[in-house]
Amino acid sequence: MKTPLHRLHSLISDLTEAKIDALLITKPANWYYLTGFTGESGALAVSRKGTTLITDGRFMVQGRAETSGVRFHEQKGALFDSVGQFFKDSRSRRVGFDPTQVTVGQLQSLGKAAGRSVHWIPAPGRVESLRMCKDAAELAQMRRAAILAGEVVQSAIGLLKPGIREFEVGAEIEYHMRKRGASGPAFETIVA
Repeated sequence: MKTPLHRLHSLISDLTEAKIDALLITKPANWYYLTGFTGESGALAVSRKGTTLITDGRFMVQGRAETSGVRFHEQKGALFDSVGQFFKDSRSRRVGFDPTQVTVGQLQSLGKAAGRSVHWIPAPGRVESLRMCKDAAELAQMRRAAILAGEVVQSAIGLLKPGIREFEVGAEIEYHMRKRGASGPAFETIVA
């Protein structure tokens, strides 16, 4: 089973090959995959020097509880201004970012805060390429989710009768998911 630490080591090896000093990760699903952090706001900086989560004060305690081996940098002001300043202070010269996740405006904020010493290098899909290859534990989790979904669909079929409203069926589906151990639906439940 790959732990977040193993995943980080794989990513750092990839950065070395790509001649990137650090990688900026802005997609929450990727923070979770690499660290276990479930917070809603922040950015992750990964380099050979270590992994740092840049987030506001609301998520500092949560982040420390959910992660291991991750440093924390408290955001001051706008997120991308803080991230740019962090990379400037860390003396990272070539910082990769995913251009499908960072807007032009965000990139401009990063550049303004970091100054000319940091070069922003498009590095699309670095974490996603790691996520594509599942380990045994991830496959087992996917199998459990598929079984649970099948059980929930079977229970929902039994609810269908004249007069029941779509939102009632949706609420029952979500209730049965959670009752069977799911953290929640992957997306909004649609009953039509």
